[in-house]
Amino acid sequence: MAKWARLRSKWLLSGGLLVVGLGCQQSGPSLSVSARWVSSTQPGWHRFDGRLWLTDTLFSGWQYTLHPTGDSAFVGGYVAGRAEGIHRHWYANGRLRESRQYQNGWQEGEQLGWYESGRRAYRYSFRQDVYDGPLLEWYANGQLAREGHYEAGHEQGAQRAWFANGRLKANYEARQGRNYGFTGVKHCVNVRDSIAALY
Repeated sequence: MAKWARLRSKWLLSGGLLVVGLGCQQSGPSLSVSARWVSSTQPGWHRFDGRLWLTDTLFSGWQYTLHPTGDSAFVGGYVAGRAEGIHRHWYANGRLRESRQYQNGWQEGEQLGWYESGRRAYRYSFRQDVYDGPLLEWYANGQLAREGHYEAGHEQGAQRAWFANGRLKANYEARQGRNYGFTGVKHCVNVRDSIAALY
C-alpha cells in the first residue's frame, strides 16, 4: 500500500508539473515543424490566401533556397502552409541578412535585419503580425535613422528620425493617433497659394 501511495504521489507531482509548465507559456504553444526539407526551386510552389502550397497540398516542413555557390540563402519552417518558427535569409557572402520569427503565420517577437557589411539595419517588435514595442532602423553607415515605439500597430510615445549625416529629421510624440512636435513633414500648399486662390 505504501508503494502505491509513493507511485500515485509521483504521478500527481509529474502531472501537476506538466500542468504548471503548460500554464506558464505566454504566447501560446509553438507548433512543431516536420523534418521534411524541400527546395524552393522545386516546381509546384504557390501562395494562396496567405498560405504556402506545394502542388495541391498545404506545405508542412522546411523550405530552403541556395545561392549558386551552394550556400544557404533562405530557410523557413511551415505548418499547414503557415510560417512557423525562425525564418532566416543570408547574403551571398554568408552573412545573415534577416532573422524573423513567426507563430501560426504571423510575425511574432523580435525581427532583426543587417546590411551586407554586417552592420545592423533594423530591429522591430511584432505581436500578432503588427508592430508592437520598440522600433529601430539604421543607415548603412551605422547612423541611427529612426527610433520609435508602437502599440498594437500604431505609433505611441516618442518618435525620432535622423538624416544619414546625423541631423535631426523629426522629433515628435504620438498620442491617441495624433502627433505633437516636429514631424519633418512639409505641406504641399504654401500661404501664397492660399491667398492667390482667394482672388
